Amino acid sequence: MRILETNPWSITVMSFLVLGGLGVCVLGAVFTASMVLYVVAPGEGPSLTRTLVIAIVVVALEVFVGTVMACLCSLALNHTARLSRGVEVALTGDCGDPAPAPAGSLGEEAHCSSEASTPDDIPN
Repeated sequence: MRILETNPWSITVMSFLVLGGLGVCVLGAVFTASMVLYVVAPGEGPSLTRTLVIAIVVVALEVFVGTVMACLCSLALNHTARLSRGVEVALTGDCGDPAPAPAGSLGEEAHCSSEASTPDDIPN
């Protein structure tokens, strides 16, 4: 299979959703850690509102920068794929007859084996 181009809009939306979900997890962890700190040592750490405001700003920057970077990487992949005729990916789940090794390969490729090794096959 040859990957010739990606859809930048789909990658932008997907990265926004993934990074948004990661941001929600981070906010939940910060809230939980702040509550535990408040219960264990009241008045010792920063206030809950200050901690959450800083966490929200950091998560918002992470989502924005991560989404922009994913879009730019998608556009860069499209550009380089046009120059190099795409990226070739081999997808296989077949453990039957292995394909011959490509010309110029340096060693044997790992193949699936249906034979089980027995203790008699192991050299001492």
